Parts: sequence; structure tokens; C-alpha cells
Amino acid sequence: MKQRQKRKPVPSQADLDTQRLTGWKLWRLRLLALAVPFVLLAMVELALRLAGFGYPTAFLISSANHGQKTFVQNNKFGWRFFGKRMARAPYPISILQDKPAGTIRIFVFGESAAYGDPQPTFGLPRVLQATLSLRHPGVKFEVVNAAMTAINSHVIRAIAGDCARAGGDIWVVYMGNNEVVGPFGAGTVFGTQALPVPLVRANLALKATRLGELVEIMWNKVQRPPLDKSEWGGMQMFINQQVRADDPRMMRVYQSFQHNLADIIRMGHDSGAGVVVSTVAVNLKDCAPFGSENRVGMSEADKGKWDEAMRAGIAAQTAGAFEAAAQLDDSSAELQFRLGRCLLASGDIGGARKAFGAARDEDTLRFRCDSRLNDLVRKEAAGREGERVLLADAESSFAASSPGGLPGWDLFYEHVHLTFAGNCLLARTLGEQIDKLLPQNVLDKTAAWPDAEACARRLGWTPYELKSALDEVLGRLIDPPFTAQINHDAQVEYVTKEAQLAEKEASVDGALRATEAAVVAGPDDAELYEQLASLDHAAGHDADAEGAARRAVDLLPSSEEAWSQLGQTFVAQKKYEEAANAYQRAFDLDPQDVFPLQNVAMAMSKLGRNTEAMRVYRRALAITPRFGLAWLGLGQILESMGRKDEAADCYQKALENRIHRPSELTTLARFCMSRGWLQAASTNFSDAVRMDPTDPSLLMEAGRAHFLFGMELGKSGQTASAAGEFQEAVRFMPEVVEARLNLGIALYKEGQWNESFDEFQQITARSPTNALALHYLDLLRSRVK
Repeated sequence: MKQRQKRKPVPSQADLDTQRLTGWKLWRLRLLALAVPFVLLAMVELALRLAGFGYPTAFLISSANHGQKTFVQNNKFGWRFFGKRMARAPYPISILQDKPAGTIRIFVFGESAAYGDPQPTFGLPRVLQATLSLRHPGVKFEVVNAAMTAINSHVIRAIAGDCARAGGDIWVVYMGNNEVVGPFGAGTVFGTQALPVPLVRANLALKATRLGELVEIMWNKVQRPPLDKSEWGGMQMFINQQVRADDPRMMRVYQSFQHNLADIIRMGHDSGAGVVVSTVAVNLKDCAPFGSENRVGMSEADKGKWDEAMRAGIAAQTAGAFEAAAQLDDSSAELQFRLGRCLLASGDIGGARKAFGAARDEDTLRFRCDSRLNDLVRKEAAGREGERVLLADAESSFAASSPGGLPGWDLFYEHVHLTFAGNCLLARTLGEQIDKLLPQNVLDKTAAWPDAEACARRLGWTPYELKSALDEVLGRLIDPPFTAQINHDAQVEYVTKEAQLAEKEASVDGALRATEAAVVAGPDDAELYEQLASLDHAAGHDADAEGAARRAVDLLPSSEEAWSQLGQTFVAQKKYEEAANAYQRAFDLDPQDVFPLQNVAMAMSKLGRNTEAMRVYRRALAITPRFGLAWLGLGQILESMGRKDEAADCYQKALENRIHRPSELTTLARFCMSRGWLQAASTNFSDAVRMDPTDPSLLMEAGRAHFLFGMELGKSGQTASAAGEFQEAVRFMPEVVEARLNLGIALYKEGQWNESFDEFQQITARSPTNALALHYLDLLRSRVK
């Protein structure tokens, strides 16, 4: 029987319309469907920009000065990479958008070493400008500091892209120290680690939009980090981010560096600039590893043998004694550093260089450029002279200038940051390559390269400035990871002695004369006027300081430091209204820096406008909740208003959230002394002295605080603790007999006869007729051994 065929359904009008959508019509519909989300996103982006939401993300932003268009630094540039609270700010910049004829504009790219940390006024860009200007006195050089602290090649690539439009003649690239710890590195604390390059660039492109900024703000509100992980904490932030040399993520670090370096060179070349790429020099001889680990998979038994061999090596202090440990595991950075010291002491210079180099490369807290990164720099620049891309081999230059080829503390303050001599050597190394890129008609081939003394005169560098730099370095050395270095005590001792030598030679008047002479040679140098204002203020010439500070802000209006310096000169002259305005201008330039706000509040308080001062203090604390000085100032105002309970809470927060700068710690210590909080006073004074151990007045204040606290402990019967405080008092005030007397008595009561006897002998050596000391010596003669 024949089956009945099913009738096909009658197509609907919609089906007929769909069938007609063929060819380009169908693709047009698909493209339209895809375009709708992008159009909507673009509309949201436009709406956010029209509403004034967000912040600029370029490194250079347009401005004007005296009617001329300029480029200035964007102090919010780092927000995209670090977040608002952790971001570092660029060095102040103000350059004409239309570069003057005859000017050679040079951009310096890099991290903190290129930036000039700890003293950018005397850092690489400044020394390079002095070197080139002295070498070619008829040429106008404009060296732009486009480096920043804490960044790496991912950020430098973005900076370079922004600077490509600014008319640079020559680019200098000195980078590599932060590849692991900087943004997107394998050991970073700033977000995701070791992302592939395409994802990094997509991430940064999104964050450059206002929509991306909005998403980030919303995400941060949901994923709000604790306060101790949301504010800048220096190198100690990375102590848990150890990365071995054989960590698989290091391959991505090297690949990213190579990609970014190639892009930076290409950007410079495409912009018409010649490019000088440099290897990076680091402290090999005097910088012990920050972190050290044994090889992965090492058995407990082998680890025990290795530890025993290391103890034997440390006891013997010979290279041969460490060989047993090296045979078990030679990847330990500590082992290699100790081995290097032994080889150096024995005269095996080649072996020492190899060991110290291995100690750097195996350091698991990777704050120094390693050998592979330097090799990538050499490879990327090799054979490109025809493209005006040249290699400056700073690593080799520093080795050639150091005994045994091992750079140390003579050229570096600590691990990578250069002394003035180090910056002069680096500037000369770079300058020799820059000379090859300069127009032939400006070259003076007969002129000699200036020495460090000539550069010092041009920049007003004196022992007074050296003392300031060493004090800053000492303040850093008291914190991890420096405290974990095996030669930490030796480093602190070395820097302290250098600071004491500088203190003997330093003089405000000498520094002032040197800076005045430098200003004559550089009458349009804003940094010199800032320096002059600071020295005039220190010398008590406040009207002159005001004039110099006004000239500085006139030349460099984007300098937060210059505006703060101007505010300081107003305070010294009791012009508190003008001071508040100047400090407000400083804060407006960097709305994450709470120190200018602190100064605004103090000026308001001096004017008797306590309500406004409180509002400013609270604004500072909203930005940085752990800002101890603001808590202190707020507490003082509340107490003056009779609100003692609220004031007490503020004082407690001030003590819990101390600012680790000598001047701020001293302020807090003096306040504690005024309240009779002797333990807190002695703690803060001691910490201030550790950062600035050469200030005689500070030493006396610290000694007095410990002495009074010891007296208080003694009255309550805590003799052992009192002895400890008197010991500190004697350390700070060795010539004060009363402190030694109380120490001797406390030691006597504790039964420490020999120690007590020694103290009383010290007293009679200074005061032979001291009756109390003679009495105790008679009591002790039968007890001492």
C-alpha cells in the first residue's frame, strides 16, 4: 500500500524574510549585531569623559607657562599601574611643546636608578645634563627625567609611547632592576603576576579608558585590601615574593622584557630620535643577597648535610671550606656571596667575580638586574649603529672602574642606587655614545670630558648634600629586606661613618655659596633655585629663600616640591595665609600626597581657624588613614577644644601609625616627652637617631628620654629594665656623668659587678673626685674578678 506523503508546512513571513537574508545583507546584519555593544560602550565612554569622570593616563599632559604651550608630568600617571595609594609620582617636568631651535632634547627612561633615587636633584638626568653641557658649552641640552621609581619595562614602554610626540632628539634607556618586582612581574605585589604580553597590553589599554577606570573603582570597593597592603611600604612589601632563578615564570619575565625593549627602541627610532640603550650596573661586592633558597626537591638529609657544611665554611672562612656545601647545592645565593668574599680575600679575583655574579643571579628577592637581562640588552642593540641605535655597556664600564672588576659601596649607596661618583661614571658612559648621535656641527672633539668635581660645581653638590643622601639611606637600612642581609651590620657601619665624615665637612654656608655659584652658571635652572631656597631657609635668610622659591615655581610650576618650599618660607616669616595657599598648590599637583595637606592644616591652626584645620586633617586621613602626623595634629586641636576623649584616641592612632622619617619621628617624640609618655618618647627618639645618627641635638634629646624613662622604671623597682634604658642614655650621651652613674648603680643592684665596676671607672676617668663613683668602686673591688 502506498504511503501518503506528509505535506510541507507553509512558511511564515518571518521564515521568508530570513531566507532572503543572504550574502552581504546577512553579513551586514551580523556586523550590526556585533557593533551595537561597541557603540554602547563608546557612548558610555564619551558620557563619562563629558561628565569629567576619571583621570588622564598619559605621562605628559598639555599645560602652559607664560603664554607658551608646555608639556608637564602627569602625577596621576602611576595610578593605572599601582592604584592611587601606592602610585609613585614622576619627576617634575615643564618643557615647551615647540622645542626651541638649537636645543638637544634628551629623554632618560628607566626605574629608580635612572630616576636618581635617593636624591634625584643629583641623579643621572641632572648629572648627564651637567656632563654634556660642560663637554659642549655652546650647546643647549635639555635632559628630561622620564624615569620613575618602582616601575619596569611594561610601564616604561607606556611612558616612551607618550614621549614620542615630544620632540626628543635622543632617548636613553637604562632599565632592568625591577623586571621581577614591578607591575606584572613574577614577584610583584601590584596585581596579577607574570601575565603574557598580549594580556598585559590589553589590561593597560582597558585601564586607559574612563570605563576601565570605573570598573577598577567598583572592583576595588568590592575587593578592598587591608590598610597595611594598600599603601606604599617600600622594599619590605616584597619580602614574601621570592622568585628563584629557575622559576618557570622567569621565562615570561625575560620574554616580556625583550618585547618591551624592542618596542621602546622602535618607538624612539620612529619618532626620529637616536637611541642609547644601556646595560645596568649593580653592586656586586658589597650587596649580600636579599633572599636565598636551596634547590627545589632537595631531600631533608641533603639539606642537613648542606647546613652542616655551611656552618663549617662560615667558621673557617675559606673558599675550600664552602666547596662541600657547593657540591650538594651551588644554587644558594648566600653560599655564592660567602664564597665570593673568601675568593676575593685569597686573591682569586676571577673566581670572586664569578661567585658574586652568581650570588646576584640566584638572589630570590630580585631587586637587581641579572646577567640574562643585560645579555638581552646587548643582543637587542647589537649591530644597529646604522639605525642610530647604540649600546652603552654600563655593566662593563663599572667593572673596569672598580678594583677587581667588582663595583661596591664606592659607586652604590646600597644595591642599585648610585652615589654621585656612580652617577658621574654612568653619565660619562652614556655621554660617549650620545656624542656619536649629536650633529657634527655642534661637536667639540677637542674638549675633555668633565670630572666629578666639575659636575659637582655645576650642580652645587657639597658634603652638605651628601650628608642628606646618607641620612636617607640609613633610614632605609633599618627596615627589611636590608636587615636580613648577612653583611647588614657592616653596611650600616660603613654608611654611618661616611655620614659622620660628611657631617664634619658639611656647612650650610659652604653649600649656600656653592649653590649661588651654580645659579650664576645656570640662571634658568629651577632645581638650583629650589636648592637655594632650602639653603637660604636653613641659614635663616627667609626673605632670600622666598625669592628663590618664587623663581623656582615660576620656572617649574609643576613642581610640588617647589610650592612646598615656598610654603615653608612663608611659615618662617609667619605669613600663614600665603603658606596655606602655597601648600594647597602643592597638594593640587599630587592629590595623593598628604604631607602638603598636613602643612595646610598646620597653617590654618596658626591662623586660629581650627574648624578648617580639622577638616583638612580629616581629608588627609581619608586619603591615608595611617598618616600618624595628621592624627597627632587632629588630637592637639581636639584637646584645645576640651574634647579630651577624642583627642586621646587620636594620640593613640598617632603612636600606632608613625611616619618613618627622622623629622616626623622627632616631632612625635617631643610631643610624647611633653606629655610624660617616656617609653613612647624614647622609642621614637631612638628610631629617629637610627635614621640620622649624626645630629648632636637629636642624640642629646634621645639620651635624655631614655634617662628619664630609666629613672621612672627604677622608681617602680624594675631595675633590669632601667639598666637597659640607662645603657641607651649612655650610648647617646657618653660624656654625661649622671647617666653613667645611674647605669652603674642599676648594674650594681642587678649583681653585674664587673660591668658596674667598669662604668664607675669610666666616671672617675672623667670626674676623678666624684664621691658616689668612688664609694661604689670601694664596694666593688672585693667582688670583681
